[in-house]
Amino acid sequence: MANRIMLNETSYHGAGAIQEIATEAKAHGFQKAFVCSDPDLIKFGVTKKVTDVLDKNGLVYEIYSDIKPNPTIQNVQHGVQAFKDSGADYLIESVSSLPIRNLKMCAALRA
Repeated sequence: MANRIMLNETSYHGAGAIQEIATEAKAHGFQKAFVCSDPDLIKFGVTKKVTDVLDKNGLVYEIYSDIKPNPTIQNVQHGVQAFKDSGADYLIESVSSLPIRNLKMCAALRA
């Protein structure tokens, strides 16, 4: 069972959480996801679990994987620019703590 946590936005955790991505995206009328993932998660197929859900539901996305441990200001600025350039209107973080650090900073700086 997935656990829904409401902070500033919505976050799901637990078994079945990935399946809720499509439900949330459609409920909010989102058009394109910016999927943040580190290269290892892509390499080992973890991110594919997320993109498979998006594909199955006809949801458009772009993957951003230029993620660095302990991101510098330049890393974050690059991520913010990539997010803006993508035309995405929502963010998805793929599991690891590395993308979430960048993701939070990108979202904050884009606002």
